[in-house]
Amino acid sequence: MAYEMISFDCYGTLIDWELGMKNALRELAEKKNISIHIEKAPENYIEIELEVEKERYRKYSEILTISLKRLLKDVELSPEEEKIFVNTLPKWSPFPETREVLRELKDRGYKLAILSNIDEDMIKKSIDLIGIEFDCVITAEQTRSYKPSHKHWERLLEIFNLSKNKILHVAASYVHDIIPAYELGIKTAWINRNKEKRERIDYEFSNLKPLTEIL
Repeated sequence: MAYEMISFDCYGTLIDWELGMKNALRELAEKKNISIHIEKAPENYIEIELEVEKERYRKYSEILTISLKRLLKDVELSPEEEKIFVNTLPKWSPFPETREVLRELKDRGYKLAILSNIDEDMIKKSIDLIGIEFDCVITAEQTRSYKPSHKHWERLLEIFNLSKNKILHVAASYVHDIIPAYELGIKTAWINRNKEKRERIDYEFSNLKPLTEIL
């Protein structure tokens, strides 16, 4: 077994972040009787969120609220409406193959970790939905930083005292995860669900299932 640890991003990789966001925005649009470009919103939101994260460290719940307000800058939102992502994100569903793939990897002896730009209380609820116990969960709240900062991986390496070549990092975000892991010399599996055109670094799959074939 070449790898000992398989680390995962959570939202967009294990949890269907895009569907959850679209559903929340659709609910908001119906409630306020406004028009929101739902299909384009996740892509626009990611760009905004990256800028907010660069400003200074804030808890992710605050990042979600600020980013939503900037995304819908022409819409007047109540304090409760501003928190629609905060309130719904812990309920967003895993991808259909998530639990099955994680269970097989765990049964085969791999250590499993999550490296996520999230708060502690929110990730716990998502892990409950996934239904698999992880050996390690590293959050932005712990590192006080957001990927693509290297601090999540540095903490993982410190905790387990592993060589970098013993870790495979699995993620959907090229910018937040694949590039920084590559910079650190950690092998990656890019879960390219949206068929983006990017330079392939190591592995590239359209979902999680092929992981069980290459490992």
